[in-house]
Amino acid sequence: MKDYVKPVVLENEELAEGVYAASGAGVSTTDCWTVDAYSVQAWNGSHNVFEVHAVHSAGVQHISGCTTVTLTFSVPLTDAYSEFSCTFSGKTVTVTRELLADAYMSGDDYTYKVWVKAADEATTKAISCDKATITCRHETNVQGIYD
Repeated sequence: MKDYVKPVVLENEELAEGVYAASGAGVSTTDCWTVDAYSVQAWNGSHNVFEVHAVHSAGVQHISGCTTVTLTFSVPLTDAYSEFSCTFSGKTVTVTRELLADAYMSGDDYTYKVWVKAADEATTKAISCDKATITCRHETNVQGIYD
């Protein structure tokens, strides 16, 4: 048997009681949200405005740290932006929405806008969203599990 070492108790007022650090990164999945994107204003003076609507699937509850929505449009874009982190290339726009580890339950939903622009006014007004996909990063809870 090894020698007994008396435990040391440290006090740190900057730490919160009951908070546990989970190891590893979150797990990204596509099984918990559905997403749709549709034009809500074909011309605002420069862009076509799309609304993204995401709904959490029934029967799934977990902590979500981030969702990433990928939108594919009918024509190549010259500009795109959103209220969240947004990149675009060709016909594709990717919006990353950090969720600050919110807990999502069945039926939760959110909406936000994405502004897109094509080469000219007529093309911008006629843009349609051909495909919308979403991924979710599940975060570990205090017990160290994802769901």
